[in-house]
Amino acid sequence: MNPAVKARAGPDLNGRDRKKGGYTLLELVVTLALVMIVSGGVFMAVRQQERRALYNAAYQLQADIRYAQRITLISGRPHDIWFEPVHNRYRIRSLYPTETTIRYVYFQNGVRLRQTDRPSISYLARGTVGSPFTLTLESGRYRRRISVNISGGRAYVRPVDEIQ
Repeated sequence: MNPAVKARAGPDLNGRDRKKGGYTLLELVVTLALVMIVSGGVFMAVRQQERRALYNAAYQLQADIRYAQRITLISGRPHDIWFEPVHNRYRIRSLYPTETTIRYVYFQNGVRLRQTDRPSISYLARGTVGSPFTLTLESGRYRRRISVNISGGRAYVRPVDEIQ
């Protein structure tokens, strides 16, 4: 193309030079507001996920404590649940005729078993023996204590509180 025929960019109707690029203040504010709204939604979703994972782990633990109790009553053989905070798991074991692990349960999704008052809960065929104890589960900023109350040969499991 002939350089003399090239069209030159002149000013637009408002008198501004077309060569200068940039964004107006309004465009920047709208973009910043959209980014803040999206990041706030993501932040809230992550916090809800932490809480949901903690509740699911607490309900699973409650169900497994009741499972060990039921399997003892049905089979007539002693069982226990052994808590291992170092490995972030617990295991359900059959104690008779030999010690056999029925299953290991690992806490997932960032949930940690932080503290237990004692290392295990044992079920005997004639009833459960022991004193009440608590477990603490933790996920991110949330913690949940679970109380296991042994009374009359049965274990009553209930969430005590949620601590932020």
